[in-house]
Amino acid sequence: MINKLNFRLEKSTRRRDRRGFLVDFLKREELKGEDKQFGQIYFVTFEKPGVTRGNHYHKEKKEWFVVGQGKVLAILEDVKTKRRETLVLDGDDDVYERLFVGEGVAHALINLTPFAYVVNYCNKPYHEDDPDSHFYELVREAKKTRGQEKK
Repeated sequence: MINKLNFRLEKSTRRRDRRGFLVDFLKREELKGEDKQFGQIYFVTFEKPGVTRGNHYHKEKKEWFVVGQGKVLAILEDVKTKRRETLVLDGDDDVYERLFVGEGVAHALINLTPFAYVVNYCNKPYHEDDPDSHFYELVREAKKTRGQEKK
C-alpha cells in the first residue's frame, strides 16, 4: 500500500502586460462536489523572513494556496501516517504553483524572503466558535508566537 499525502501542486501561467500580471487562482470547474459551495478567500502576509503561519490541520476543511509574492517553504505532514513533504513555492516565478491541502494534513508556511503574501481559498468559512484548526507543531518557532497573532 502506498502512503499518499493528501496534497497536490497544480501549475498556472502568469499572464503579463504593461499594467502588471494576472494569474488564475482557482476556477469553479476545478472544484469537485461540496468544494463548489463557496467557503472563504483570504490574503495572508509574512512581514519578515522566518515568519511562520499555520502549524495546524483541519478535520473537515480543504485549502488551496498560491504565493503572490516572495518565496514560502511549505511543510506538510499527514497527522495519522506521519508522512512528510516539504516544498518551496515561489511567487516570483512565471509558472505559479497552487498548493492543495486536504483534510488531516498538517501544514506550516515559512517565509524565505524579506516579504511574502499568500492567497488562500478554503472550502468552508472560518467560524470562531468552531474553527476546525487543530494545533500541530511542525515548526517550533511558530509555537512561541502563538496567541500573539492577530487574526
